[in-house]
Amino acid sequence: MSVNFGKYAILAPITHYFEQDEELFWMIKPINSGMELERSKFMLHNRIIEDRGGVRHEMPPSWLEVAYREIALCFGGTNLVDSEGKKVLEDEATAIQVEEILKQMPQEMVMEIWKVIGQSYPKWGPVDPNAL
Repeated sequence: MSVNFGKYAILAPITHYFEQDEELFWMIKPINSGMELERSKFMLHNRIIEDRGGVRHEMPPSWLEVAYREIALCFGGTNLVDSEGKKVLEDEATAIQVEEILKQMPQEMVMEIWKVIGQSYPKWGPVDPNAL
């Protein structure tokens, strides 16, 4: 079902062509309140780590974990392929599947995607895109 939200919604995905290889693209779905909810849960769900002395501490996600999750939540498709020419991700891939591919990508590519997300959706993306 598709609902018309009038002027409140961005309806079309953004297709980002990579700067160093414009044949490759990454699609970014419009961010909706469901994605915002998933991001909020991720940001507030602290992890427990144990230091060398056995003391447990709550830690928020790192900035890179936030980048991966934001990219994964609004993933809309890509034409990246493996060495055999097979697409590495289906358009409806889960956040976990997307994050596994992000781990294999050069950091520069990942940061390029995250910057585009931040330029398109001001509450997402890096706080200071020039610092990346």
